[in-house]
Formats: sequence, structure tokens, C-alpha cells
Amino acid sequence: MDIHKSKPVHSLREFLSEITVVVCGILIALALEEGLRVAHDHSIAREALETVREEIRQNLSYMGGRLATQACVERRLDEIGDILAASDEGTPLRTPNWVGQPSVWYLTDQRWLAATASGRASLLPPGEQGPLSGVYGVMTRFNDAERQEQAAWAQLRGLESWHGPLGPVARVHFLEALQHSRLELWETRVTIEVARLRAKELGIVEDAPKTMGNGYSIPHAVCLPIDTPRAKALEILSKDGSPQLGQPK
Repeated sequence: MDIHKSKPVHSLREFLSEITVVVCGILIALALEEGLRVAHDHSIAREALETVREEIRQNLSYMGGRLATQACVERRLDEIGDILAASDEGTPLRTPNWVGQPSVWYLTDQRWLAATASGRASLLPPGEQGPLSGVYGVMTRFNDAERQEQAAWAQLRGLESWHGPLGPVARVHFLEALQHSRLELWETRVTIEVARLRAKELGIVEDAPKTMGNGYSIPHAVCLPIDTPRAKALEILSKDGSPQLGQPK
């Protein structure tokens, strides 16, 4: 086995030449390493962005599903308002058979949280990070509005089992729940509009409105007529597929 010994440097010129070769080699290696790192970061950022954008599209489709029942929610609140307006002192309440509830659509943010926690979100272009965070902020407000809305409707469903006339305290209680329900209905509508607008600015277009699996939500419960017997309403909603909007069975 031949071992080639390095040749002694006989002049400053030869020394500088050797140093130049070594330095160039180091710089080339560093440049290649940096290029690989940048390419890797770009690939991770692109993957994270695609995942987050898909989650936003899914959430927008859920919002579309909620928006499809807004007319039913408004009509039911008007009907309850009419019942409360007609409840004079000493007059038995015209008890509704079925109040129902608005549909529930739980928007997710797991992919965005995962991207943020892992540091992948920081690899996104600055022009993407802020707008994406803003979209998720609006969707969080939508979730909050739905939770508040469900609490108010739980109070309104107390009218189904009420017996006799409404006293002043009970009337105030139900009127407050009614106004709270109207407020959260407005909040859901506004957050849907804002989320759609911000997503559109990012070039994200929602899919067709989706429906959730049986047992996860009851999208059209509020669309059943207010005089539907409760047992019949539960029977309808327990079957596969909900009644079509505006055509309750």
C-alpha cells in the first residue's frame, strides 16, 4: 500500500495555494449543507402549509353546513318570541312540543397547533403566518359562539315541559335566553362571513358543505315543526339521514 506524503511547501505562493484549496473546499461543503437545509425546510413548510390549508377548507365546509340551517334557527326563535309575547299574566303558556336546537359543528385546529408547536409554522412565509393565524382566530370565535348558543337553547327547551302560566321571573328568564340565542346566531353568521373572506384572500376555497356522522350532531333538529311531538321528532332524528331543509317529515 502506497502512502503519499504531503509535499513540503517551498514558498509563500505554494502555501497560499494550499490554503485556498482548503478554504474553497470548506466553503463548498458549507454551501451544500446550507442548500440541503433550506431545501428541507422548504419541503417541511410546504407540507405544513398544505395540511393547514386542508384543515381550513374542512372547517369552512362545516361552516357552510351550519349556514344551511340558519333560516330554520331564525324561524324557530321568532316562533318562541311569539309564544312569549302571547303569555299574559294568568294565561297558561302555549307550550311548544318541540324546540330543538341549532346544528353543532366543531371546527378543528389540531393541524395548526401541531404546526405551531413543532416550529413548522415559523418556516412559512411571513405573509402567510399572520393571515392563517387570523383565520383560526375567527374560527375559535365561531366555536365559542356555538357553545354559548347551545347553553341558551338548553334554557329555551325548558318551555317544552312548562305547565301553567308564566310568572314575571320566568318570563324574564326565557326572554333573556331568547335574546342570548339571537346574539349568538348573529355571531355565528358574522364569523362565517369573516372566515370565508380571510380564507379567500389566501386563495382557500371551501368544499361543498359537509354533514357530520350520525350521533355527532343533529343538523336539522331545529327545522322540524314546533308542533312535532317530541317522541316523533326523536324517532325522525334517530333514523339515517336527516329531513331535508324546509321539508320536515
